[in-house]
Amino acid sequence: MRTADWHVHLHRLAGGTEGREVPDLPPDATLLAGARGEQVLWRHLAGDASADPEPVLLRAANGPILAPDAFLAIEVWAECELAAIHAGHRICRLRGPAASDPLRARLANALRWHLEHTQPDNSTNRPWAIHAFLLADDGSGEASLYAETLLGNMMATHARDEALSRWILADAARELRLAT
Repeated sequence: MRTADWHVHLHRLAGGTEGREVPDLPPDATLLAGARGEQVLWRHLAGDASADPEPVLLRAANGPILAPDAFLAIEVWAECELAAIHAGHRICRLRGPAASDPLRARLANALRWHLEHTQPDNSTNRPWAIHAFLLADDGSGEASLYAETLLGNMMATHARDEALSRWILADAARELRLAT
């Protein structure tokens, strides 16, 4: 499926948000408070000047954005990690295109790491960062299949009915539209 087709498909699955304004921030107050990495990134997107995204996104040169050992369960870490990638992708878009942007390079590295090390079928039922995986597809189909699995997990569970998952899809659709 082409990126433009994904945009329409995700909007439809989000509840027909096509043509309607999608809120910029997720409908989950816990993402906009606290000091965990994904919370800092979402607080930055909410306009919190004290929430600097660079220490979070550039914490390590390789691997995931968030340290897995900072969480009690891998499923919680995976959800927070993908929420961080989702926010990081938007931060990079808002900064504008710059081939030498270290944040873009770091996100690309994290996406590659997840394709190799994280199974999307047991990490989360929310489709965080689905757009980032779709846009990262190199033609092999691996990143697109990862994104499809994230979507399939949501659709096969109660997550398909929750406001946060619907917002994630609508936001991902907007990010896809803005990227093409």
